[in-house]
Amino acid sequence: MLLSLPEDSSLPRGAALHPVRVPGSKSVTNRALLLAALAPGTSRFRGGLEAEDTRWMRRALADLGQGFREAEGTWVIDGGRRPGASGPLWLGASGTTLRFLLPWLALKAEGPVRLEGDPRLFERPLGPLLAPLEALGAAWEPDAGGAWLRPAPAPPATLDLAVDARLSSQFLTGLALTAAALPGGGILRWTAVASPSYLTLTTQWLQRFGCEARLEPGLWSIPGGALAPRDLDLPGDWSGAAAFLAAAAMTGRSLRLGPLDPADAQGDRAMVAILEAAGCGARWVGPDSLELSGPLQRGLDADLTDCPDLGPVLAALAALAPGPSELRGLHTLPLKECDRLDASAELVRWLGGAAEVIGDHTLRVVPGPRPGPRPPFHPRNDHRMAFAAAVGGLLCGGELRDPHCVAKTFPDFWDVWRGMLGC
Repeated sequence: MLLSLPEDSSLPRGAALHPVRVPGSKSVTNRALLLAALAPGTSRFRGGLEAEDTRWMRRALADLGQGFREAEGTWVIDGGRRPGASGPLWLGASGTTLRFLLPWLALKAEGPVRLEGDPRLFERPLGPLLAPLEALGAAWEPDAGGAWLRPAPAPPATLDLAVDARLSSQFLTGLALTAAALPGGGILRWTAVASPSYLTLTTQWLQRFGCEARLEPGLWSIPGGALAPRDLDLPGDWSGAAAFLAAAAMTGRSLRLGPLDPADAQGDRAMVAILEAAGCGARWVGPDSLELSGPLQRGLDADLTDCPDLGPVLAALAALAPGPSELRGLHTLPLKECDRLDASAELVRWLGGAAEVIGDHTLRVVPGPRPGPRPPFHPRNDHRMAFAAAVGGLLCGGELRDPHCVAKTFPDFWDVWRGMLGC
């Protein structure tokens, strides 16, 4: 796939990019789906993300005996049933689906559950989540094709756990969601956590389903037995918006996009502040519509501890920024769908810049001359690397291998991208 900004674009030079409608949030959709399955009664959602990761969650819930149906653009979930697997659950490459479901199945499933998916899914860290579940009596039996999960014979009425969350906040989120469905709720403790903003997001959605969870540094108190069904419009995806915002920053054009919630707890909302600090302008032009104007005035200087998924797109932007950039807080990137830290450095070099990886947490980027002809960029089957390559390719051209990997979270990304460019 060719990535360059087309010469025959219908946009005059300097004109605004065409408006973009962003998809629903994967992070919110998969949290809301599981909360609806846990809450006794019928929930209804509009605006949920239609993509591979959320499809695996929906299919898993259906295969576990939870009522799920679609009617006129609304997802309807009948929750509150004990999960029982009718066959193997295929989870694709969805880390949220696996890590969110594991505690619920380990403590509440009616019998053994077979879990399968892409090989990379089971290579990503699970040990810190499995350890407390195994201490409660669950058994994890991995093999070449996936794993068997055998639930605890006597599920607890409450949880009181210390969790090693340095590799992923999803370990804590999965346990917190399950705790909310137990009669006595739970207390979770930790000393360090990756991407702590996702705990704030989970707390926000627990509260929207009636559970008044309280989040403090190193401590999460989750009342039990309070979940209730909801009828909700799910918000747009700040992660999905990132590449489009970067396009405006890179090309110097303005872009209006939505629906986005300015009060959303999604950590990737930080994209706006990062671009503003580098000289872009941003303003809200309605309750859920954001307008951002480029160009960048300087390099990027950002700590992405709360929003590491922005790393690849910002790396592409840094490769073409007016000055050097430093992106910090990237220690979870090697553990994603691919080693995104290494892949981001490779992308910077593909775009003509110099990239220095410092430890496992910092990427320093110095822009260079525009590159000439070169082999296609390989996104390593990672949707976010493909998004990032699209951003860099606007000014540097080039080709992309495996463009369809975007289906994991944004199946119609390329159609929306071309629509933004007017081609």
